[in-house]
Amino acid sequence: MNSRESTTPSRGQTIARARAVRAEHARAAAIYANRVEQARALARCRDVAQWTDEYRRSAARCRLIGEMIRSEREAA
Repeated sequence: MNSRESTTPSRGQTIARARAVRAEHARAAAIYANRVEQARALARCRDVAQWTDEYRRSAARCRLIGEMIRSEREAA
């Protein structure tokens, strides 16, 4: 085994890392959704727009990473 092979992550490690990253984005999306609701309750339109954009970005990343995880599992 050469050094390159020993440093290349296994499929299982790759999927585990992707799940961890997806969980981080899911937590961020939940926080941003909460901030949207707080800003909406205070009628702070600019803040609503900002946190909605952040929420959408995190949610989109979650979906994309989820698709990558599913494709990796199916390829196994």
